[in-house]
Amino acid sequence: MPVHSPLTKFDYFPDYLQNLKGYLLKISCPAIASRIEVRPPREGANNALRGMFKTLLDDFLMLKFNFTYNAFTAVGGGGTGLELENGTWIGTVGDLVSGRADVGLDSSRTPKRVKVASFSDSFFDASYLNFITTEGKRVFSATAFLGSFDLFMWTCIAISTLVGFLVFKIITRSMTELGIDDGDAMSFARRGIVSQESWGIQYQVFFMVASYLDQDAVLPRFTPLRCFVALWLFFTLVITTVYRSKMVSLLAFPILEEVPQTFEQLVASDYQVGFIKHGDSAYNTLKASTDKVYVKLLEGMEIITGNGLECLERAVAKKYACIAFAFSTIYLKARNLSDSDIFVPIVFQGGSIYKEGFDRWMRWTRPFHLADLWEAQDMYYNVRLPKLAWWRETNQTDKLEHSYAEGSDDLTLKHISGAFYALAGCLLISTGVFIQELVTYYWKRIKVRPYNNREIRAQNEIECMNDV
Repeated sequence: MPVHSPLTKFDYFPDYLQNLKGYLLKISCPAIASRIEVRPPREGANNALRGMFKTLLDDFLMLKFNFTYNAFTAVGGGGTGLELENGTWIGTVGDLVSGRADVGLDSSRTPKRVKVASFSDSFFDASYLNFITTEGKRVFSATAFLGSFDLFMWTCIAISTLVGFLVFKIITRSMTELGIDDGDAMSFARRGIVSQESWGIQYQVFFMVASYLDQDAVLPRFTPLRCFVALWLFFTLVITTVYRSKMVSLLAFPILEEVPQTFEQLVASDYQVGFIKHGDSAYNTLKASTDKVYVKLLEGMEIITGNGLECLERAVAKKYACIAFAFSTIYLKARNLSDSDIFVPIVFQGGSIYKEGFDRWMRWTRPFHLADLWEAQDMYYNVRLPKLAWWRETNQTDKLEHSYAEGSDDLTLKHISGAFYALAGCLLISTGVFIQELVTYYWKRIKVRPYNNREIRAQNEIECMNDV
């Protein structure tokens, strides 16, 4: 520090890391192909093949700091960082702790990791941990005609019907006990025709059923009964109108099976669960949780390593939920296929001198959405276009067509199968009643016939005696 220099022109805090003068940084990368991809022999400078982190290094940070890098997959399976029982670390954090790497990529911040490594305050990558299922299959049930109301509503309708029938009985019996003439009190009319028959129980039951089906029925003419009938018909009008309206919507838009929307619902469902393990932070967070939901979730959860394509295939084929980061599913879709928030910074060795400079420039990537832009470019130019080219070279042109087939909303037999089942049941009941009537009729004839024969013989004997 020169003594005689003007204080206003002298930099007492120089940044010696603005220009690394081609220094080779060793960068440890997790085995997450959707973010950065490096392949053997992992030698030489600037050796990343593709990925949004390659763009971050090659087109952004290298221009700012003038360095080169050698990227390699993290030792110990390509994880982001896992502390073993003996206290040693593997993965990206393990490479930093052992000195095999200067910088680690795509490793999220956890309480244990911050004790052994330094994390950038600014983050470059942000993703979400989701689970993926199908949208649910259409439910075709023979009981769909009952779907307009729930069990409670059907129960209320049944109770109301029973109460209405009892009111009819009470009014009718009260008038009978008062001694009112049957012809005056119980006469009824049907389509304007007056009859002097009593409005008995058979007519009451028929009226209650017919009112729900909008059928013609015998109506009483006695004033108390007529007032109650008017109120009852208004009640059935509301009920039947609501039923028809709901039935139209059920036929036009059949019910979809319920799919879990939260981890609580997922644990309570009969879905099998798979977990695409890209890195260690998400799995370790779930494993360390004492929450009952996550404890039960891990008991039957299948761990899937590699690119995780089979996890999505199972989710499409059966009741299977695939837990994965959002960026993993985007990569799998671009490469193969026609609720916790995770912010992923860059990690350095503890007390690293590179942290401040990298932080400064990485802050500019988020406001301008450079991460999203670089990810979209990488998925299109480096993943999707090579896939389409390979399909054409291998004559797999059928995969170039859209595989999504929109479901038809046309009414089919599955939509209204319940009505046919109800019709078949009614026919069976009617046939049974018809057979019972036939049997009863012929049984009565058999019983009456001997008496008729005796009378005939007796009559013949009388005639014979008269002739004699």
